[in-house]
Amino acid sequence: MRNVLLFRLGGLGDLLVAFPAIHLIRKTFPSAELTLVCREEYGLLLQEAGVVDRVMRGDGPRLLPLFAGSAVPGKELKEWLNGFDLVAGWLQGKSKGALENSLTATSISGERRFFYYPPESREQISRFFFRQTSGVLEGDRPAEFPFDECAKLPPSPAPKKVLGLITKERGRKFVVVHPGSGSEKKCWPVQNFLEIIGRLGQKGVGGIVVTGQAEERMEPLIKRTPLPRGWSWLRSPSLVVLSALLQEADLYLGNDSGITHLAASCGTEVVALFREDLVTAWRPYGRARLLSAGSLEEITIDSVWEMIPF
Repeated sequence: MRNVLLFRLGGLGDLLVAFPAIHLIRKTFPSAELTLVCREEYGLLLQEAGVVDRVMRGDGPRLLPLFAGSAVPGKELKEWLNGFDLVAGWLQGKSKGALENSLTATSISGERRFFYYPPESREQISRFFFRQTSGVLEGDRPAEFPFDECAKLPPSPAPKKVLGLITKERGRKFVVVHPGSGSEKKCWPVQNFLEIIGRLGQKGVGGIVVTGQAEERMEPLIKRTPLPRGWSWLRSPSLVVLSALLQEADLYLGNDSGITHLAASCGTEVVALFREDLVTAWRPYGRARLLSAGSLEEITIDSVWEMIPF
């Protein structure tokens, strides 16, 4: 296997639940050139970690005909696709079947493998994708690379910028808190996170509050709330910087979000808050403790505090 083309569309969480399967392909074919089609800013995280060699946007000019429905892929695209020994993808929801149909129409010569997560499944998405991929790669042979090994993002040296953010005194714990998510319905009230941070500060625990564009609505309250000694606020860090920060942290606290999946893939101990209807499929792998309820407002501050391991 020399050249492999991989597709995983969607947000950061979507990519990271497929990461163990992608990592399995890297481990199975260590000398192959892996090209990943995804959102560029997310894929660069896996490129930086050496899991894939190249990242491409699905909406770029070369690949756009594959997603344009009735558009017929041209000769140049067909020739490019024929340069891959394997084309694989992990799909769900609206993307189911459409991409594979477009690739079938191009009559490419390489092997095609697409894995669809059925909405009625009660299995964790990450393990479902990994199991399906492992079955294709290894058949009836015992698994050479187990899930837990493939689910860990390879560590990268912490940039000086990250080390400068961590005011970690000897014996003092360090926590990363991300109070947001792509959907407001998946967010525990930000004032509850700030209460937990206050309690951690009273115990001498330091940390960082991380926010991005999705959390702009939370910023006024965060600005008005003094953070304890040893705590700081970091806005919109790159994923490479954030992953290095998470690898140094003793604990991560957050909602059902892509950053929570990133923390889990970094091997960080995680406390995550989920809606009950999403927890089975989307629970993060790794060292994760979960609290769930029909509505996140039902989760009490004390119940979250009891999940903090120190």
